[in-house]
Amino acid sequence: MKTLFIGLAVGLAVALAGDTQAQTLDKAAAAGKKPPRLFDPQSIGIELKLQGEYVGKDGEKRVGVQVAARGDQSFHALVLEGGLPGDGWDGGPYGLLESGPLSKGRVEFRSPSDDGGSAILDDNGLTLKRGDQKILLKRVERKSETLGQQPPAGAIVLFGGTKLNVDAFEQRKDIEGETSPMIFEGNLMAGAVTKRKFKDFTLHVEFMTGWEPQNIPWRRADSGIYMLSRYEVAIGDSFGFDFDVSGATGPNRPKVLDDKRKNSKFPPTKPKSWPRVCGSVFTYPAKVPNACLPPLVWQTLDIDFKAPRFNENGKKTAKAVISVKLNGHQTVDKLEVNGPTPHGFRGPEAPDGPIWFEAFGRRVLYRNIWLVERQ
Repeated sequence: MKTLFIGLAVGLAVALAGDTQAQTLDKAAAAGKKPPRLFDPQSIGIELKLQGEYVGKDGEKRVGVQVAARGDQSFHALVLEGGLPGDGWDGGPYGLLESGPLSKGRVEFRSPSDDGGSAILDDNGLTLKRGDQKILLKRVERKSETLGQQPPAGAIVLFGGTKLNVDAFEQRKDIEGETSPMIFEGNLMAGAVTKRKFKDFTLHVEFMTGWEPQNIPWRRADSGIYMLSRYEVAIGDSFGFDFDVSGATGPNRPKVLDDKRKNSKFPPTKPKSWPRVCGSVFTYPAKVPNACLPPLVWQTLDIDFKAPRFNENGKKTAKAVISVKLNGHQTVDKLEVNGPTPHGFRGPEAPDGPIWFEAFGRRVLYRNIWLVERQ
Protein backbone atom coordinates (compact mmCIF):
# COMPACT_ATOMS: atom_id res chain seq x y z
CA MET A 1 0.00 0.00 0.00
CA LYS A 2 1.30 3.44 -0.86
CA THR A 3 2.15 5.48 2.20
CA LEU A 4 -0.08 8.47 2.72
CA PHE A 5 1.99 10.98 4.59
CA ILE A 6 5.68 10.31 3.98
CA GLY A 7 5.13 12.08 0.68
CA LEU A 8 3.47 14.85 2.63
CA ALA A 9 6.65 15.22 4.64
CA VAL A 10 8.63 16.23 1.58
CA GLY A 11 6.04 18.55 0.11
CA LEU A 12 4.52 20.68 2.86
CA ALA A 13 4.98 24.39 3.38
CA VAL A 14 3.81 26.63 6.19
CA ALA A 15 2.23 29.99 6.72
CA LEU A 16 2.31 30.97 10.37
CA ALA A 17 -0.52 32.50 12.31
CA GLY A 18 -0.76 36.29 12.55
CA ASP A 19 1.16 38.52 14.93
CA THR A 20 0.78 37.45 18.53
CA GLN A 21 -0.92 39.64 21.07
CA ALA A 22 1.22 38.18 23.83
CA GLN A 23 3.68 40.63 25.25
CA THR A 24 7.31 39.55 25.03
CA LEU A 25 9.51 39.36 28.08
CA ASP A 26 11.64 42.16 26.68
CA LYS A 27 8.68 44.52 26.23
CA ALA A 28 7.38 43.70 29.69
CA ALA A 29 10.74 44.54 31.22
CA ALA A 30 11.02 47.77 29.25
CA ALA A 31 7.56 48.83 30.45
CA GLY A 32 8.56 48.22 34.05
CA LYS A 33 6.09 45.37 34.43
CA LYS A 34 6.69 42.14 36.26
CA PRO A 35 7.78 39.44 33.78
CA PRO A 36 5.37 36.53 33.33
CA ARG A 37 5.93 33.36 35.31
CA LEU A 38 7.78 31.41 32.67
CA PHE A 39 7.91 28.21 34.73
CA ASP A 40 4.32 27.96 35.98
CA PRO A 41 2.46 25.14 34.16
CA GLN A 42 -0.83 26.05 35.84
CA SER A 43 -0.87 29.45 34.15
CA ILE A 44 -0.43 27.93 30.67
CA GLY A 45 -3.18 25.35 30.53
CA ILE A 46 -4.11 23.30 27.47
CA GLU A 47 -1.43 24.75 25.18
CA LEU A 48 1.21 23.01 27.27
CA LYS A 49 -0.78 19.77 27.18
CA LEU A 50 -1.05 19.79 23.38
CA GLN A 51 2.47 20.95 22.53
CA GLY A 52 4.97 18.14 22.24
CA GLU A 53 5.97 15.08 20.23
CA TYR A 54 3.74 12.57 18.47
CA VAL A 55 4.56 9.23 16.83
CA GLY A 56 2.62 6.91 14.51
CA LYS A 57 2.94 4.77 11.38
CA ASP A 58 2.27 5.57 7.74
CA GLY A 59 1.94 2.07 6.35
CA GLU A 60 5.14 0.35 7.50
CA LYS A 61 7.05 3.59 8.00
CA ARG A 62 7.23 5.57 11.20
CA VAL A 63 6.26 9.24 11.26
CA GLY A 64 7.19 11.69 13.98
CA VAL A 65 5.59 15.10 14.49
CA GLN A 66 6.76 17.94 16.71
CA VAL A 67 4.05 20.44 17.65
CA ALA A 68 5.33 23.81 18.87
CA ALA A 69 3.18 26.54 20.41
CA ARG A 70 3.45 29.93 18.71
CA GLY A 71 1.35 32.20 20.92
CA ASP A 72 -2.28 33.30 20.54
CA GLN A 73 -3.16 29.63 21.15
CA SER A 74 -1.82 28.65 17.73
CA PHE A 75 0.81 26.07 16.78
CA HIS A 76 3.00 24.87 13.98
CA ALA A 77 4.14 21.31 13.35
CA LEU A 78 7.11 19.53 11.79
CA VAL A 79 6.28 16.23 10.05
CA LEU A 80 9.42 14.08 10.22
CA GLU A 81 10.06 11.06 8.03
CA GLY A 82 11.21 8.05 10.04
CA GLY A 83 10.37 9.25 13.55
CA LEU A 84 11.62 11.89 15.96
CA PRO A 85 15.07 13.53 16.14
CA GLY A 86 17.48 10.98 17.58
CA ASP A 87 14.83 8.28 17.26
CA GLY A 88 14.33 7.56 13.58
CA TRP A 89 14.57 10.93 11.85
CA ASP A 90 18.06 11.51 10.50
CA GLY A 91 17.63 15.11 9.38
CA GLY A 92 16.24 14.10 5.99
CA PRO A 93 12.91 15.02 4.37
CA TYR A 94 10.26 16.69 6.49
CA GLY A 95 7.22 18.89 6.17
CA LEU A 96 5.57 21.79 7.94
CA LEU A 97 2.01 22.56 8.95
CA GLU A 98 0.31 25.62 10.43
CA SER A 99 -2.70 25.81 12.69
CA GLY A 100 -5.57 28.12 13.28
CA PRO A 101 -6.33 29.17 16.87
CA LEU A 102 -7.25 26.64 19.52
CA SER A 103 -11.03 26.22 19.80
CA LYS A 104 -12.87 23.97 22.27
CA GLY A 105 -9.75 21.91 22.90
CA ARG A 106 -9.18 21.24 19.20
CA VAL A 107 -6.64 22.59 16.73
CA GLU A 108 -6.88 22.27 12.94
CA PHE A 109 -3.76 22.36 10.78
CA ARG A 110 -3.42 22.97 7.07
CA SER A 111 -0.73 22.74 4.44
CA PRO A 112 -0.72 25.68 2.01
CA SER A 113 1.41 23.71 -0.45
CA ASP A 114 -0.58 20.48 -0.36
CA ASP A 115 -4.36 20.87 -0.52
CA GLY A 116 -4.82 17.16 0.13
CA GLY A 117 -3.07 17.17 3.50
CA SER A 118 -4.30 18.44 6.87
CA ALA A 119 -4.28 17.51 10.55
CA ILE A 120 -6.37 17.73 13.71
CA LEU A 121 -4.91 17.92 17.22
CA ASP A 122 -6.96 17.20 20.34
CA ASP A 123 -6.93 15.07 23.50
CA ASN A 124 -6.92 11.90 21.38
CA GLY A 125 -3.64 12.79 19.68
CA LEU A 126 -2.66 14.17 16.28
CA THR A 127 -4.57 12.88 13.24
CA LEU A 128 -2.95 13.37 9.84
CA LYS A 129 -5.52 13.36 7.05
CA ARG A 130 -5.51 12.99 3.29
CA GLY A 131 -8.93 12.66 1.68
CA ASP A 132 -10.80 9.88 3.48
CA GLN A 133 -7.64 8.29 4.84
CA LYS A 134 -6.23 9.03 8.29
CA ILE A 135 -3.47 7.99 10.65
CA LEU A 136 -3.46 8.70 14.38
CA LEU A 137 -0.23 9.68 16.12
CA LYS A 138 0.01 9.43 19.90
CA ARG A 139 1.78 11.87 22.17
CA VAL A 140 5.05 10.68 23.71
CA GLU A 141 7.19 12.22 26.43
CA ARG A 142 10.88 11.49 25.98
CA LYS A 143 13.59 11.89 28.60
CA SER A 144 17.32 12.28 28.16
CA GLU A 145 19.33 9.14 28.83
CA THR A 146 21.64 11.16 31.12
CA LEU A 147 18.87 12.84 33.11
CA GLY A 148 19.53 12.41 36.83
CA GLN A 149 23.02 11.06 36.24
CA GLN A 150 24.91 11.20 39.50
CA PRO A 151 28.46 12.57 39.81
CA PRO A 152 31.19 9.93 39.85
CA ALA A 153 33.80 9.69 42.57
CA GLY A 154 36.10 12.70 42.53
CA ALA A 155 33.62 14.96 40.69
CA ILE A 156 33.13 18.57 41.76
CA VAL A 157 29.48 19.26 42.52
CA LEU A 158 28.71 22.87 41.62
CA PHE A 159 24.96 22.73 42.33
CA GLY A 160 22.84 19.85 43.58
CA GLY A 161 23.17 16.97 45.95
CA THR A 162 21.67 16.88 49.43
CA LYS A 163 22.44 20.51 50.27
CA LEU A 164 21.23 23.08 47.76
CA ASN A 165 23.35 26.21 47.92
CA VAL A 166 25.14 28.61 45.61
CA ASP A 167 28.46 28.58 47.46
CA ALA A 168 30.30 27.67 44.24
CA PHE A 169 28.95 30.75 42.45
CA GLU A 170 28.90 34.50 42.56
CA GLN A 171 26.33 36.80 41.07
CA ARG A 172 26.94 38.62 37.82
CA LYS A 173 24.67 41.08 36.08
CA ASP A 174 23.08 39.59 33.04
CA ILE A 175 22.58 41.40 29.74
CA GLU A 176 19.33 42.91 31.03
CA GLY A 177 20.94 44.11 34.26
CA GLU A 178 19.37 41.59 36.64
CA THR A 179 21.41 40.06 39.47
CA SER A 180 18.92 38.15 41.57
CA PRO A 181 17.45 35.85 42.61
CA MET A 182 19.99 33.07 42.12
CA ILE A 183 17.63 30.28 43.19
CA PHE A 184 14.04 29.76 42.07
CA GLU A 185 12.00 26.91 43.56
CA GLY A 186 15.14 24.97 44.43
CA ASN A 187 16.87 25.46 41.07
CA LEU A 188 19.76 27.67 40.02
CA MET A 189 18.79 30.54 37.75
CA ALA A 190 20.75 31.61 34.71
CA GLY A 191 23.20 34.41 35.50
CA ALA A 192 25.66 32.76 37.91
CA VAL A 193 29.42 32.36 37.41
CA THR A 194 31.73 29.95 39.24
CA LYS A 195 34.17 31.38 41.75
CA ARG A 196 36.69 28.74 40.78
CA LYS A 197 38.63 28.58 37.52
CA PHE A 198 38.83 25.42 35.44
CA LYS A 199 40.89 24.15 32.51
CA ASP A 200 40.03 20.75 30.99
CA PHE A 201 36.87 19.02 32.14
CA THR A 202 33.69 17.06 31.49
CA LEU A 203 30.59 19.00 32.57
CA HIS A 204 27.09 17.63 33.23
CA VAL A 205 24.21 20.13 33.36
CA GLU A 206 20.44 19.71 33.57
CA PHE A 207 18.35 22.66 32.41
CA MET A 208 14.79 23.75 31.73
CA THR A 209 13.74 26.45 29.28
CA GLY A 210 10.86 28.76 30.15
CA TRP A 211 7.56 29.12 28.33
CA GLU A 212 7.82 31.81 25.63
CA PRO A 213 5.66 30.67 22.70
CA GLN A 214 5.38 34.17 21.24
CA ASN A 215 9.12 34.36 20.47
CA ILE A 216 11.25 32.55 17.91
CA PRO A 217 14.78 31.20 18.32
CA TRP A 218 16.90 32.63 19.72
CA ARG A 219 14.57 34.84 21.69
CA ARG A 220 12.93 31.82 23.32
CA ALA A 221 14.88 31.22 26.57
CA ASP A 222 18.02 32.86 25.21
CA SER A 223 20.99 31.76 27.31
CA GLY A 224 24.23 29.82 27.18
CA ILE A 225 27.06 28.22 29.15
CA TYR A 226 30.49 29.78 28.62
CA MET A 227 33.52 27.55 29.10
CA LEU A 228 36.31 29.62 30.67
CA SER A 229 33.72 32.44 30.40
CA ARG A 230 34.61 32.82 26.70
CA TYR A 231 33.32 29.87 24.63
CA GLU A 232 29.53 29.50 24.52
CA VAL A 233 27.47 26.35 24.26
CA ALA A 234 24.14 27.87 23.27
CA ILE A 235 20.92 27.24 25.16
CA GLY A 236 17.58 28.24 23.73
CA ASP A 237 14.16 26.77 23.08
CA SER A 238 14.67 25.54 19.52
CA PHE A 239 12.13 22.73 19.93
CA GLY A 240 10.08 22.16 16.78
CA PHE A 241 11.86 24.89 14.78
CA ASP A 242 13.72 24.39 11.52
CA PHE A 243 15.06 27.97 11.36
CA ASP A 244 16.58 30.63 13.59
CA VAL A 245 16.39 34.42 13.72
CA SER A 246 18.87 34.69 10.84
CA GLY A 247 16.45 32.78 8.60
CA ALA A 248 18.89 29.90 8.18
CA THR A 249 17.20 26.59 7.32
CA GLY A 250 18.31 23.03 6.65
CA PRO A 251 18.77 21.71 3.10
CA ASN A 252 15.85 19.25 3.31
CA ARG A 253 13.24 21.87 4.07
CA PRO A 254 10.35 22.05 1.60
CA LYS A 255 10.00 25.16 -0.50
CA VAL A 256 7.66 27.79 0.88
CA LEU A 257 5.24 28.84 -1.82
CA ASP A 258 5.40 32.42 -2.99
CA ASP A 259 1.75 33.13 -2.33
CA LYS A 260 0.97 36.49 -0.76
CA ARG A 261 -2.49 35.28 0.24
CA LYS A 262 -0.89 32.79 2.62
CA ASN A 263 1.09 35.50 4.45
CA SER A 264 3.90 33.03 5.15
CA LYS A 265 6.14 34.00 8.01
CA PHE A 266 8.63 31.19 7.55
CA PRO A 267 11.77 32.57 5.89
CA PRO A 268 12.69 31.39 2.38
CA THR A 269 14.75 28.22 2.26
CA LYS A 270 18.51 28.70 2.57
CA PRO A 271 19.86 25.25 1.69
CA LYS A 272 23.50 26.25 2.11
CA SER A 273 22.97 27.62 5.60
CA TRP A 274 22.21 25.67 8.78
CA PRO A 275 20.17 27.02 11.70
CA ARG A 276 21.71 27.32 15.14
CA VAL A 277 20.06 25.01 17.63
CA CYS A 278 20.20 24.38 21.34
CA GLY A 279 23.42 22.53 22.15
CA SER A 280 25.49 24.08 19.37
CA VAL A 281 28.54 26.28 19.88
CA PHE A 282 27.39 29.83 19.29
CA THR A 283 28.06 31.05 15.71
CA TYR A 284 28.93 27.46 14.70
CA PRO A 285 25.73 25.90 13.21
CA ALA A 286 25.08 22.25 14.06
CA LYS A 287 24.49 20.01 11.03
CA VAL A 288 22.50 17.49 13.06
CA PRO A 289 18.80 16.92 13.80
CA ASN A 290 17.47 19.35 16.41
CA ALA A 291 17.41 17.28 19.63
CA CYS A 292 15.87 20.01 21.80
CA LEU A 293 12.88 18.92 23.91
CA PRO A 294 9.87 21.14 24.67
CA PRO A 295 9.96 23.96 27.23
CA LEU A 296 9.24 23.10 30.88
CA VAL A 297 10.87 19.69 30.35
CA TRP A 298 14.20 18.91 32.03
CA GLN A 299 16.99 18.39 29.50
CA THR A 300 20.70 17.60 29.65
CA LEU A 301 23.94 18.94 28.27
CA ASP A 302 27.07 16.83 28.59
CA ILE A 303 30.10 18.84 27.55
CA ASP A 304 33.73 17.82 27.07
CA PHE A 305 36.07 20.80 27.04
CA LYS A 306 39.78 21.16 26.39
CA ALA A 307 41.25 24.60 27.04
CA PRO A 308 43.50 26.38 24.55
CA ARG A 309 47.23 25.90 24.98
CA PHE A 310 49.93 28.58 25.19
CA ASN A 311 53.72 28.48 25.14
CA GLU A 312 56.03 30.15 27.65
CA ASN A 313 55.77 33.42 25.69
CA GLY A 314 51.98 33.47 25.88
CA LYS A 315 51.47 32.56 22.22
CA LYS A 316 48.52 30.24 21.55
CA THR A 317 49.70 26.88 20.28
CA ALA A 318 46.37 24.99 20.22
CA LYS A 319 42.71 26.02 20.02
CA ALA A 320 40.00 25.23 22.54
CA VAL A 321 38.14 22.00 21.66
CA ILE A 322 34.48 21.35 22.53
CA SER A 323 32.23 18.28 22.24
CA VAL A 324 28.55 18.45 23.23
CA LYS A 325 25.69 16.02 23.71
CA LEU A 326 22.17 17.42 24.03
CA ASN A 327 19.79 14.92 25.63
CA GLY A 328 22.29 12.19 24.81
CA HIS A 329 22.59 13.11 21.12
CA GLN A 330 25.87 14.41 19.72
CA THR A 331 25.48 18.01 18.53
CA VAL A 332 29.15 19.00 18.50
CA ASP A 333 32.05 16.61 18.00
CA LYS A 334 35.58 17.80 18.83
CA LEU A 335 35.05 21.26 17.39
CA GLU A 336 38.15 23.48 17.38
CA VAL A 337 36.96 26.95 18.35
CA ASN A 338 38.89 29.68 16.57
CA GLY A 339 38.59 32.14 19.44
CA PRO A 340 36.16 33.57 22.00
CA THR A 341 32.53 33.49 20.89
CA PRO A 342 30.46 36.73 21.10
CA HIS A 343 29.20 38.16 24.42
CA GLY A 344 31.67 36.36 26.69
CA PHE A 345 33.93 37.97 29.27
CA ARG A 346 36.24 40.60 27.87
CA GLY A 347 39.97 40.15 27.57
CA PRO A 348 42.37 37.85 25.74
CA GLU A 349 42.11 34.08 25.75
CA ALA A 350 43.57 32.37 28.80
CA PRO A 351 44.60 28.83 29.78
CA ASP A 352 41.83 28.62 32.40
CA GLY A 353 38.80 30.49 33.65
CA PRO A 354 35.39 30.31 35.38
CA ILE A 355 32.22 28.79 33.93
CA TRP A 356 29.52 31.37 33.30
CA PHE A 357 25.84 30.49 33.07
CA GLU A 358 24.99 33.50 30.95
CA ALA A 359 21.54 35.03 31.11
CA PHE A 360 19.45 37.14 28.80
CA GLY A 361 16.85 37.58 31.50
CA ARG A 362 16.07 34.81 34.00
CA ARG A 363 14.65 32.40 31.44
CA VAL A 364 16.48 29.13 32.12
CA LEU A 365 16.69 26.97 35.27
CA TYR A 366 19.55 24.60 36.16
CA ARG A 367 20.04 21.65 38.51
CA ASN A 368 22.42 18.70 39.04
CA ILE A 369 25.55 20.53 37.84
CA TRP A 370 28.85 18.74 38.30
CA LEU A 371 32.17 18.32 36.51
CA VAL A 372 35.17 16.06 36.40
CA GLU A 373 38.53 17.70 35.87
CA ARG A 374 40.99 16.07 33.51
CA GLN A 375 44.73 16.19 33.94
